[in-house]
This record gives sequence, C-alpha cells and structure tokens, in this order.
Amino acid sequence: MVEGSGSKTFSKARRLLYTEPVLAHTLLQKITDTTIAYLRQQIHAGADLLQLFDSWAGELPPAHYQAFAVPYLRQICEALPEVPKTVFAKGAWFALEDLANLPCQVIGLDWNISPEFAKQKTANTKVLQGNLDPCTLYADTKTIEKEALSMIRAFDGHHIANLGHGVYPDTPLDGVRAFVNTVKNYDV
Repeated sequence: MVEGSGSKTFSKARRLLYTEPVLAHTLLQKITDTTIAYLRQQIHAGADLLQLFDSWAGELPPAHYQAFAVPYLRQICEALPEVPKTVFAKGAWFALEDLANLPCQVIGLDWNISPEFAKQKTANTKVLQGNLDPCTLYADTKTIEKEALSMIRAFDGHHIANLGHGVYPDTPLDGVRAFVNTVKNYDV
C-alpha cells in the first residue's frame, strides 16, 4: 500500500509514521475496519478461533509499535468478543507487556523470545503459543524431538506447542511429521 512493492527496509512505510502520522493513522484505521469486517464474516462462516498475524511487528521501534500497532490490535480484539483470539507479533519481544493487556486469550511467540522472558513479561495472564524455530524442522528426527520437548517443558504446561512462525515451503515433510508426532506423544 505504501511501499508499492516488496521491501527489505520498509523505509517508505516507516517514513510515513514520522512525516505524516495523521495519514498513517487514517490508513491503519481503514485497514482495521476492513479486517474487523472480514473477521466477522469468518466467525459467521464458522471460525471458532481467530489468529492475528503481525509478521512485521519487529520492524518498528517500541514507541512506534505502541502508537501505530497496539491500538489497532486492541480494536480488533475488542470488536470480536464472541471467539477466542491469538495475537502473534513477530519480533515484538519489547511489546509483550502491551500484548498481555489486550483482550485476547493467547499470545503467539517467535523463536527469538525465551520462554522465561515471555512468562515473566506476560505474568502468566495469557496462554502462550509457539516458540520453536521453524528451521529446527530441517534437522534430523532426534534433534527435532529434543528441541520440541525442550520447548514444551520450558513452558510448564501453560502453552500451545507450535512453531515460532510458519512452515517454510521447502521444509521436509519428515521434519514436520517428527515435530507433530513428538507433540502428540508427549506425556505430562
């Protein structure tokens, strides 16, 4: 919308926050309103849970994330009280306390946030999800099992076992299978 194409720096979008913050808020409000309308239709069609992905959250400095992201995530969460919500803000380790104050039930974690840090910053007020580095699935089965079990144990049962982001297109199916089987076979 702002960049005009893919970007490695997001300099045009980030520049907008500094040079035209009113325009940026206007655009973000339109995106938020459209997102809420879309998600309402998802609920109407039978969605039992929603997950909001803010995959570029870590591109913003903390003050900008608090001003230009958190209020819109809050609006979305507040507008859809009828289903549980997960908020995943990749790279936004600095905003975990803000995310813990949103009206969502689950906070998704990328692989760069330690379980201890996440538990401390969220004060165990939310269920935590994710955290395994997706590249772990390129490893051999034993390594995948070891890493998955380590992640599960680090969260002490207040956790949804998942990756710290999506499965990459070239991820070996055997790696995915090893992870899923490890989680399914875990016995508390």
